[in-house]
Amino acid sequence: MEIKNSTYIIFIEIALELVGAIQPYSSKYSKKKFTQQQLFVLLILKQKLKLSYNELIEDMKTRESILLMLGLFKLPHPSTVKKFAKRIQSSLIERLIGNCINFTRKKKLNLGIDSTGYHLEDGSFHYRKRLGNAAKIRKNIKLSISVETDKQLIIVSKIRKSKRHDNIDFIPLAKKSSEIKTIKIVVGDKGYDDEKNHVFVKEKLEAECIIPPRDYGDKIKHNKFSNRNKLKKGYSKKKYHQRSKVETINFVMKRLFGAVIYAKIWAMQKREMLFKCLAYNIYRLVKLRISP
Repeated sequence: MEIKNSTYIIFIEIALELVGAIQPYSSKYSKKKFTQQQLFVLLILKQKLKLSYNELIEDMKTRESILLMLGLFKLPHPSTVKKFAKRIQSSLIERLIGNCINFTRKKKLNLGIDSTGYHLEDGSFHYRKRLGNAAKIRKNIKLSISVETDKQLIIVSKIRKSKRHDNIDFIPLAKKSSEIKTIKIVVGDKGYDDEKNHVFVKEKLEAECIIPPRDYGDKIKHNKFSNRNKLKKGYSKKKYHQRSKVETINFVMKRLFGAVIYAKIWAMQKREMLFKCLAYNIYRLVKLRISP
């Protein structure tokens, strides 16, 4: 098989194309040993390969073709990559995640919104047992994402370090997604059942909204003209079940890039989670590119 047909090579080609808009150096006083694009792609590969900083650099020593693609004639020290990850802005990673949809011909978004949890690595069981924390519930962070269901690409993500109801992130996700592309339809599960969500999508975004209403019985009386009551009369099951693709994406991300966040500081935990989303989007773009 030719090297150019390798999905790994295509993955790196797309990553390089995606980060091409980033300035090569953060300052005119930079040492200019490595470009920001090179370090950025290394961080993406770190998530793809599920390696530590030290393991990543050791692994790159065996991949001459990749080093040539990146234009690296000398590998950076692991601390150089780590320091770059600390100073990079989360907003830049979020922008690159949203830019992935521009690699397709999609003009309007069929949006699905859902959330999932990721564990934080807090030491081995035996270590926590010695500290008396063995019975303590493991911490986790919550990832909410809006997804283009046709192309199965992540558009916008929201990360929280505390447990909150899914509903709080619905409007921010839908609003940010609309700033990237026009939205045609938004689907979500019953956790997002709120009249203000329906109103926002229909009046502000001028899009179709399918969120099945929860059954409160006779305890709460709703306006008979509300969007919730209109959905009780029926909605397209075919359109609604496109939402299940968001659950598929969450499963694939955890399977390919790991369900554990290893960073200890919140800012680094957020960046690690964003790089997982970005690595997934590039993985998906590879699939779309090689598909007949």
